[in-house]
Amino acid sequence: MKEVKVSSWEAFEVEVTSLFESVRNRKDATRLYVSEPLFRGHGNSKWKLETTLERYTSDPFEERACHKVMLRTVNAVESFTEKAWNLSHEHQDSKDGPHAPQGYEFMIYLRHHGFPSPLLDWTRSPYVAAFFAFRHKPTDGSDNVAVYSYQEDVGGAKGWRSSEPTVFALGPHVTTHKRHHAQQSEYTICKKQISDTSFYCNHEEAFAKDDRDQDILTKYVIPVSERAKVLEKLDLMNVNAYSLFGHEESLMETLAYRAIGKKRNG
Repeated sequence: MKEVKVSSWEAFEVEVTSLFESVRNRKDATRLYVSEPLFRGHGNSKWKLETTLERYTSDPFEERACHKVMLRTVNAVESFTEKAWNLSHEHQDSKDGPHAPQGYEFMIYLRHHGFPSPLLDWTRSPYVAAFFAFRHKPTDGSDNVAVYSYQEDVGGAKGWRSSEPTVFALGPHVTTHKRHHAQQSEYTICKKQISDTSFYCNHEEAFAKDDRDQDILTKYVIPVSERAKVLEKLDLMNVNAYSLFGHEESLMETLAYRAIGKKRNG
């Protein structure tokens, strides 16, 4: 992982512009697939890349066991939402690598409503990622936030060994909760096989290999002191809690920022 410390929001925007330019140049220079960068915001630069499932339990989680958990929840979700989910009772491990797990759409729905998930969520927008990084005032004395960028493919065929932790990007084209589309979301999973059984594992284990030909991860460290400036600019771009979540609580959060928070931070 490459770490880039910037002194200001403007310096971060310069870095992001340079990143997108390098992607375009690489696409022009090769006929091979080059993936667009994904972004993720952390309100504390010291936070690790962990899924909500990892934060909920430290126990290793089989891919098959995760599917069983979804089966145990789907009836209750369908009863409350009056929406049917086509979730197969027969599970097969996706051992051949970069395929979304069974029940991917339902897994995304659960993730967006706070249910522990092996999905690590990203966005195609550096501005959406920045909102999540700066959204809340730090309560732990942190001086910096972080925005990560991730590129799975940079012009070569991706390789992996099933026995080693490997990150796979799953793609955005699913029918699921509208937040997925409002936030320009994409997701990754990290998994490995133990005795022919697929387990979800920690992303940082995979990124520790620091492969220069794939899975390029960059961590941009930005001062918390830029928060007021960043949130004001993002709100002018209509990147705020209400545009990203769309429920009444997020509307109240956005109105409170405009009526109180913006003035107090200004």
